[in-house]
Amino acid sequence: MPSMVVNPCRRLWWLYLFFVALFLTGTVSATPLEKRATQVSLNSYTFSNNVLAGSIHIQNIAYTKVVGVHWAVGSTWVSSPIAASYSAASTTGYETWVFSGTASGATQFYIQYDVSGSSYFDPGNYVNYQITSVATSTTAATSTTQVSTSTSATTSVSRASTTTVATTLTSTSTSTSVSQASTTTSVSTATGSVSPSTVTGAVSPSSLPPIIPISIPSEGLAIAPTGCGNWNGGDSCTSDAQSSFAASAENRRWQTPPQGAADYSASFGNYRDLVGYADIQYNSDRTKAVVVVNAASRTLEALTYSFNGAAATASNTFQLNNGFTSTLAITISTSSGKSLTLDPINFIWQNTALTAAQSTFNNGQKGGIVELFGWPYNDVAKECAFLGKAGYMGVKVWPSSESVWGSNYYETDKQFRPWYLVYQPVSYRLYSRSGTRAELRAMIQACRAAGVRVYADAVVNHMVGQGTDIQNHRNTDCSLYSGHNATVGSPYYTSGNTYLINPQTGTRPTHEFPAVPYGPTDFHCERSISSWTDMNQVTKGYLVGLLDLNTEKPYTQDRIATYIVDLLSIGFSGIRVDAAKHIGPQSMAAIFAIVKKKLGGNMPADWITWLEVILGGEAAPLACDGSASSWYTNFDNVLSSNGFTASEISQIKIWSSDYPKEMPICGSWIIPPSRFAIQNDDHDQQNPGSSSRDMQSYGSVLIKDKDVAKHRGFEVNLFSRTDNDWHIKLILSSYMFTDAGGNGFPDGLSDCSLYTGSAAASACLGVPLDTAYVASACGYTMVSGKYTRPHRDLSIINAMRAWVGLGSTTAAALGISGCS
Repeated sequence: MPSMVVNPCRRLWWLYLFFVALFLTGTVSATPLEKRATQVSLNSYTFSNNVLAGSIHIQNIAYTKVVGVHWAVGSTWVSSPIAASYSAASTTGYETWVFSGTASGATQFYIQYDVSGSSYFDPGNYVNYQITSVATSTTAATSTTQVSTSTSATTSVSRASTTTVATTLTSTSTSTSVSQASTTTSVSTATGSVSPSTVTGAVSPSSLPPIIPISIPSEGLAIAPTGCGNWNGGDSCTSDAQSSFAASAENRRWQTPPQGAADYSASFGNYRDLVGYADIQYNSDRTKAVVVVNAASRTLEALTYSFNGAAATASNTFQLNNGFTSTLAITISTSSGKSLTLDPINFIWQNTALTAAQSTFNNGQKGGIVELFGWPYNDVAKECAFLGKAGYMGVKVWPSSESVWGSNYYETDKQFRPWYLVYQPVSYRLYSRSGTRAELRAMIQACRAAGVRVYADAVVNHMVGQGTDIQNHRNTDCSLYSGHNATVGSPYYTSGNTYLINPQTGTRPTHEFPAVPYGPTDFHCERSISSWTDMNQVTKGYLVGLLDLNTEKPYTQDRIATYIVDLLSIGFSGIRVDAAKHIGPQSMAAIFAIVKKKLGGNMPADWITWLEVILGGEAAPLACDGSASSWYTNFDNVLSSNGFTASEISQIKIWSSDYPKEMPICGSWIIPPSRFAIQNDDHDQQNPGSSSRDMQSYGSVLIKDKDVAKHRGFEVNLFSRTDNDWHIKLILSSYMFTDAGGNGFPDGLSDCSLYTGSAAASACLGVPLDTAYVASACGYTMVSGKYTRPHRDLSIINAMRAWVGLGSTTAAALGISGCS
């Protein structure tokens, strides 16, 4: 029997179906009228003494066929259908099959006919036969629906007089030589502890790209390197024309050890056999949504899905509306009993209103945003009361995704848990160094209650660096080093500096991030960046060794869009896109188009994003010369061709790396200044020797210059200058690196007392704990290893307030009496 069987208990209906019924000694019987489609149709049935019996008319398409009758009691469907058997043939190419079986309390049923790799259903149109105790008669003008191995479109029809919806199911089935992803999309009503009134939805689910590629060619046997060798270079691009990873590398997927293995960790769960994620798709006003689970089993097992603890079913979708106020928990299970519990998700309509804000800030389109570098979520939540009183529009936090972590050694630059590891994501799970998903959501809601929007830092160009994974590694000098872990313990793999055969796959390692999930072909082949004017290298190369995602691939684009929608659903008002330059205008626009579709076909009115596009010698191709790679002359055209309106395009900003010294870098404003986000110093400039922006005497990096008056002057100027109409202005509140050079966040997690490795602890460069939130703190705390807080400086605050049209304030009004 084909594997793409669709359980109709998740199929909602809106058409009324009644059949000729006659009660004879407690027996219900019916004879359906003529059908339009003829692959399978019900001749007649009876239901007596809890026995469902009848005859079926099927087209003789092939010799081998399976016919079954699926039945339910109410909305609870029985897993084992009643099998039908051959009875007689006709001369017109049809056969009669009969069925009879116990169906205690049955109230509805449908027929499934599996033949030649396809499934046909009767009545079809995602409607079920209703077993009634009242004799009725009507014409059942229904059709048979075929579910094949191709992806079908989705439709949605609803009636004002009912609270249910008919939704076309989407089935995606792919098979490979080593694995198979089989995704069936259907519609689930509320069951278990979820009130039906909260899940009445009318959102037609769109199909998702399969996790596992459709066809995987074979790959040669790997032989472990000898001596000081490793696998480096095994997945390098073979020519300038190549950018995709070799398709055969998918044979190396599923590297995670199973439970009971020596190198298994409890945080690995069942990633050895099962991966998946939840995708949220909204209606146009974002008052309703459908959640679609995309999952894959290594061993091709049938999957079931449980939503909020309800009984598991074959439906991988869940409809709900703005009456739903809790998180949605999802568990995926295999037929053999393995399970994967996804992180609970929230929805846009659950977010706290911004009624406490001192201004609308042009509906979130013009205002000052504070970047609290290295602040834990719990401290940000407390600080938002001050930010709201000060008149800031928003606060940006640092990457919220799970990232590289480490306890048993410091990095090669001697830093213990340095700040830059937060820019090496391991998954899109919202468990970062700054806090858990629950702490993140609590912080966002606390900030919104104070009238402060919150913005995310989305790292979607790449994952971790080569050789920065959980495996053992060997350098070419024969030195060995162990693996990192992750902030919430998810497994992840690269090929860099590896030298052992993976015991699960029997071959060499490859790039794999099961908690996303990403596999090798979701990345570009390995290529270094040696020319910053070669856009093929810039957009498809490994930036400082970071695994570059294949953002031209539909699955990768869709998965990134799902992540961005999750960020907006938990409460973020917008995002900064890290390393957008290395994604490219075409891929970035395509990703935003998918985000827009998942949000119901339009972007939120107060949404903004700003893209990190650092310009230097490559300004011509990236900005000025009108080429396809230009963010200034071509990006808007690509956005427009992807369905973005002029007002939606205006919400997408470019971070101005040419501010303040080189603007406008093309000699004139190619796009208006309102399309740029500007700031004085940024976090990338703080590292010794950093050349990310050349400000010279036009700006000041606080923790390098250590000149408060100079820095304050540039921040005041940022907000008070009127030479151009900028709408988004950012202020960095960072921390002083230690005198010894330690640059990890002062959140206590980079304290060298936590180092557990075998190398000399005396060489460890750490940062001790400093409390980020101090209610009475003034601006500019200039102490080694301490948070600086320039956003609390009164002169900067009043310059910002004047810019957005607010009156001046005082230290006393802000609760920081004695500060200036």
